[in-house]
Amino acid sequence: MSKPGKFVYSQGYRGFESRPLRMNSKLSKDNILLIAILLIATILRFWNFANMPYMHDELSALSRTHFNSISELIANGARTDGHPMFIQVFLYYWTILFSENEMVVKLPFIICGLASIFIAYKISARWFNTSVALIVASFMAIMQYMITYSDIARPYIPGVFFSLMMVWYWSKFLFNEDGKRKSIIGFIVFAALSCYTHHFATLLTMLVSSTGLFFLSKKTWKGYVLAIISIIVLYLPHISITLYQFSKGGLGGNDGWLGKPDSNWLLLYFQYTFHYSYIMYGLLITLLFVSLIKYSEKIKETQKFRIICVVWFMAVFFIEYYYSLKVNPIIQFSTMIFVFPFLLMFLFSLAGDLSTVFKTTIVSLILVVGIFSLAITRKHFQLFYHQPYQEQVTNTYKILDEIGGEKNATIELLIPPLFKEHYFKKYNREFKSIYYNPFDDKKDTKAFRKFVNEQTTNYFIFGNPPLEYIQIIKEKYPYIYLKEEGFTYSFYCFSKQKPTNQIFETIVTTKKLDLTNGTNKLDSTMEYGPAFSEKFKKITNSRHNILTISATLSTTDTTANPTIVADIQEDDNSLFWNGVDYQNYNNNATGANTMYFSKLLTDFNLRGYPRPQIKIYLWNRNKKNVKVENVTLEIIKSNPVIYGLFEPLD
Repeated sequence: MSKPGKFVYSQGYRGFESRPLRMNSKLSKDNILLIAILLIATILRFWNFANMPYMHDELSALSRTHFNSISELIANGARTDGHPMFIQVFLYYWTILFSENEMVVKLPFIICGLASIFIAYKISARWFNTSVALIVASFMAIMQYMITYSDIARPYIPGVFFSLMMVWYWSKFLFNEDGKRKSIIGFIVFAALSCYTHHFATLLTMLVSSTGLFFLSKKTWKGYVLAIISIIVLYLPHISITLYQFSKGGLGGNDGWLGKPDSNWLLLYFQYTFHYSYIMYGLLITLLFVSLIKYSEKIKETQKFRIICVVWFMAVFFIEYYYSLKVNPIIQFSTMIFVFPFLLMFLFSLAGDLSTVFKTTIVSLILVVGIFSLAITRKHFQLFYHQPYQEQVTNTYKILDEIGGEKNATIELLIPPLFKEHYFKKYNREFKSIYYNPFDDKKDTKAFRKFVNEQTTNYFIFGNPPLEYIQIIKEKYPYIYLKEEGFTYSFYCFSKQKPTNQIFETIVTTKKLDLTNGTNKLDSTMEYGPAFSEKFKKITNSRHNILTISATLSTTDTTANPTIVADIQEDDNSLFWNGVDYQNYNNNATGANTMYFSKLLTDFNLRGYPRPQIKIYLWNRNKKNVKVENVTLEIIKSNPVIYGLFEPLD
């Protein structure tokens, strides 16, 4: 017989109630399921932990910790980062106390990711019931979205954890009569930490704080107002940094890399979070159907939390989306992660308190389907564990060992110097990279061709080369000794002599183009030559192909600057226009020179255009006499996983 007086957490949102504790109670079985979920989540996040590499953003953050004082760090590291300063300051002290080893640096972030699952479970159980909570926790455990950002030492997953803790204490203060002082202090502390971690966690903090105003009572309003004032006061020291970062704009614009979002951005976000997997979509629809059939009897009581969840998510989305359209692009999958747990809560919030067998079946199904789609559909472990900088360095070591050392190879890796130093220190081995400046966005193709022609080595190693540079290298090093492609990188080793195990690229299309109507020349009366036009579907078989146009021209007039133009169109409307100037390739002043236009088709973002076509022509802008010896269009199969951590693998 059980003893009375034990206090057990109620599954409702109204607080704690006294009831007998039995070992076979629903709570105990729910805890067992939660432990199983957390165990799976731990395995997925710590998988091959000893070999987990850094991503670009992590190395960038670490490179900004190399200062002599905290004041230097804030002024020259945190202030210029674009994020609030907490994570940068944390990394500064964490790496001083321990090291820059990947396992050491990533550990607290993985812990934050696991703790986020637990807190999301607690909030879901308080607001709805443990069935909803277990479904939310299960999805958070297996989703690539949550795993990736848990394994990255950046502000995202700590921001999720702090935001969830903030909401937990916020909810306890407003909707539970127990522990008022502790709850309000917790709300203040974690709200401030959220604001110091990420700007969009700050946005969520503002939404949460504003939402609370609708639920104040005579007992809570004074404490709540004082809490908001306290959060503002705690954030005031950071205002100058925030204003400076905002003055720099977003990630897009003329100088940014992020484009404006498409009208279907939210759909793509849903597809990404559910692994671009029809099995996951089917599972989602099935669970939504189950929620409607097995709906909660407390729908009216929990309706306010359902509304809160969807309002928070949609408010953040609309603010980010329309700011990105009207001002400067900022919206990314990563910036929506702070409200993602509340989206999951909303989606499954109708479900009632299901039987233990039903819960176990649903949790098992989510975990099995999720792990399968994570590993097979998304190939997460293959992609995430092969990051560009580490792969370039380790592949270079491998090749140097095979070909007899550095004396036989010219080495160019597109890696910032501080990043390279990290791997030189990690592997206790160095090599010299001679020419390419990774911070110089202006490609000097003429100078690079001169550099290649001066090389006496038998091999040319290049990591992440500009595509036009590949063509220039092949003029002197025509064979491929090694080629490896992965997430955001392509690595090549070219050879002068034909190797025993030569690598052949797959040619999809090759065409000789007549851009002069058979005359093989442009004269002073011709500004434009005739165009070649073709639908993409007739010359390509994948959006991951590389399009290369090579044009061999000659002219005796040094002022001549003919341009090879590629114009991507949809129904005669230009989507992309670019040209390559002859003067950037005319190393031979009196003879023929070959110029190259080369582009990865993925970068054209043609998904929303069903009938794209390419138009190619010569623009004789100076109206000079130009001899056209050869123009060739070539499509080759390229890297299908270049953006595979975030885009569909097709």
